[in-house]
Amino acid sequence: MPHTIPTSSMFATVLTAIVLAATPTCAQEAQPSSKGDRALAAAPVQDNKKPAVSLPNGAASVSEVYGDWTVNCAIADNSKRCGFSQEQGNSQTGQRLFAIDLQPPANGQTNGVLLLPFGLHLDDGIKLKLDEQNLGQGARFSTCVPAGCLVPVSFPTVATDAMKKGEKLVVTATRNGGGEAPTFTVSLNGFNTAMSRVAELAK
Repeated sequence: MPHTIPTSSMFATVLTAIVLAATPTCAQEAQPSSKGDRALAAAPVQDNKKPAVSLPNGAASVSEVYGDWTVNCAIADNSKRCGFSQEQGNSQTGQRLFAIDLQPPANGQTNGVLLLPFGLHLDDGIKLKLDEQNLGQGARFSTCVPAGCLVPVSFPTVATDAMKKGEKLVVTATRNGGGEAPTFTVSLNGFNTAMSRVAELAK
């Protein structure tokens, strides 16, 4: 039986890796070419840093559990990286089989990512159900990483409002080669409180 494994925010880790990979690095700093350049280089630089961000009690990171959801928030480079997540895995091997990681709501949307195992028919994407009702038109895989394959998701406010009142979010995919469709059931116990808390921490 799958079980919840509370760990650090998977979405933040993936996002950080993408940002770092996309950031160009310089082999060496440019050297002044003349006395005038040296004087300019030596001039004091104004400090335009934004005010320091903080978390409750001055903590560098926060991890809290609400029902079946885990809220994670950390400060890096004077910015907050927050999310709330739920993970499922094999209780004997500790292997993670499924994860959903959502960002704080913003501009009427709650964005995030699903992590699913290998062996699925990626072109078919996934289907979502809230309890027994279809939720949206499904979503498509974007890429695979060593931990599994990723599906970006974006829930409008009307969807998250319904999720706050629901019991479970059901994710269905298609297995390569046919066979029984793999299904992952996400408990919505604690979803409302976790979403409110991560929005508060992210301010």
